Amino acid sequence: MVDQSKIAEIFNDFMSLYLGREQMGIEELCKRHDYHRMLMGLLSNLDEAAKIPVPVVMKECYEVYKKYRNREMTEPDYEDLIEETRKLSDKWKSNKWCTRVLVELLGLLEEDDKERRRIAEEVEREMEEEMRRQADAA
Repeated sequence: MVDQSKIAEIFNDFMSLYLGREQMGIEELCKRHDYHRMLMGLLSNLDEAAKIPVPVVMKECYEVYKKYRNREMTEPDYEDLIEETRKLSDKWKSNKWCTRVLVELLGLLEEDDKERRRIAEEVEREMEEEMRRQADAA
């Protein structure tokens, strides 16, 4: 599962780097976060990032992520999520940097949902096996 605090840390560290609040280079930041895909998304297309208010866009993107993380996603949830990301992309005129950040966040949410479903199926199988064992023992 995606470590939510890790994603928040990546966003905060990127913002410190972007705004020049911390004297850290890109290479050090990449090593600190083990070249995490979210960080790589934030670092890509920086020429496009310069065309938009990055702190505002990051906040808006992260708010969408926070809204959907840690929940079992249903089909309507996915439809709402896609619609919200489409609206954000449209708001920022399909800016390549914004789009990449949204794609990475969608990927993280999808990974989490798949992992939750896998764990739930595994637990269900284990419970069924235990019930069979108990029935056989009776």
